[in-house]
Amino acid sequence: MSKHAQTFGAKQDSISTRFSLLPQDRGVYLSLLASLRTRAQLPVVVFTFSRGRCDEQASGLTSLDLTTSSEKSEIHLFLQRCLARLRGSDRQLPQVLHMSELLHRGLGVHHSGILPILKEIVEMLFSRGLVKVLFATETFAMGVNMPARTVVFDSMRKHDGSTFRDLLPGEYVQMAGRAGRRGLDPTGTVILLCKGRVPEMADLHRMMMGKPSQLQSQFRLTYTMILNLLRVDALRVEDMMKRSFSEFPSRKDSP
Repeated sequence: MSKHAQTFGAKQDSISTRFSLLPQDRGVYLSLLASLRTRAQLPVVVFTFSRGRCDEQASGLTSLDLTTSSEKSEIHLFLQRCLARLRGSDRQLPQVLHMSELLHRGLGVHHSGILPILKEIVEMLFSRGLVKVLFATETFAMGVNMPARTVVFDSMRKHDGSTFRDLLPGEYVQMAGRAGRRGLDPTGTVILLCKGRVPEMADLHRMMMGKPSQLQSQFRLTYTMILNLLRVDALRVEDMMKRSFSEFPSRKDSP
């Protein structure tokens, strides 16, 4: 288990120090979520570009309760069935206990520091409409088909490993595209929180309307891969090449 997974959700004293949401930020989120609830624009995914920030936001909203008594009962029974797969001592892990408390109130957290079984539980409850507010990093938008009615960006800037920069058009589109559930919502709502500097219109236009970065295939055919494919009767080397993303542009451009 990662160090972050061990510390997330530590009870009592650790919560107050490890996850301290600033009062002004708490007020912003309580006001925003109350407005979205009144306008029937839940569920919402709040994209945050820091695991620690996700934890702070969810853990700081202690007064927020978005589920009915029947929903709490459904969540409780679902958690019991899922957590029965864990050993008795593992069910008492701080992260498990804290996430269970959040889920009962309709809140969830999703990032790489969360235990895999808890991430799966969060995803399933979100798909059922029982998680009303999900604080997640951008990995939630990659490969997981979990649309929401509303998407909120906690910031339009992220750290890319070396410096802080604005979101790229492709990154914005990938996350904003989660707003609006097919067959359920005629439109989706995307909200950018401006808690400090208001972004320049040119920067917003570049992020929202700019051309996405071109994808580059990382597929590399090696001798070892060829030998392994020759041992499998069900798949030929030619078929493997045709299924790779690197072949897609070639077929698209060919007459």
